Amino acid sequence: MPDSKAVIFDKDGTLLDFHSTWNEAIGSAFDLVGDQNARELAAELFGYDLAERRVLPHSAFISETSETTDNLVADLIDVVTFKQTINETAQQNIVPNKGATSALNALTDRGWKLAIATNDSESCAMNHVEALKWSHFFTSVKGFDSGHGSKPGPGMVLAAAEECNALRGVYVMVGDSVHDILAGQAAGAITVAIGQQPAALQLADMQIEELGELIDIVDDL
Repeated sequence: MPDSKAVIFDKDGTLLDFHSTWNEAIGSAFDLVGDQNARELAAELFGYDLAERRVLPHSAFISETSETTDNLVADLIDVVTFKQTINETAQQNIVPNKGATSALNALTDRGWKLAIATNDSESCAMNHVEALKWSHFFTSVKGFDSGHGSKPGPGMVLAAAEECNALRGVYVMVGDSVHDILAGQAAGAITVAIGQQPAALQLADMQIEELGELIDIVDDL
């Protein structure tokens, strides 16, 4: 089988509009915490502004594994209920980033295999892909619990590239965080940063503001 070419995407903040998908979902989960002191302390540890109902820039939820953020608040609140509420609410309010579906279509039409490497769980990532009717686009979906480690380690990026038969071909890692870019670099991928995080933009091989710009990049590879 000839070597393929693959684009491996981070999920939240890259394929999905992070704040539109998660801010209110997390707020809904904190609303269910009856003890005000526990709620306020848990929100502080989580990195969530209860008044403005938004995830703060320093929150571990943005780039670390969901398991990591669970552990931060586990001594204060019922994590099982908290996590279930977040995931169920987000599932109903998933917002793709601008141009995401068009970019996935264009890449597929050009013969690129597509994958996801996220620090969310594999099951949650699969649920989001299915909810957006994107399942047909992706050859591989990897989460922190897929058995390949989490970002910034290279494991899930390498595993996704292998499933796409692209390890000896060309593979690109697209993400919005430093963890994404470091994972891509460690895996030997061409790295593309999307969004506004200066450190990620500086580290990456190339930078884009919207997913539609990715098409011009891959056309030159």
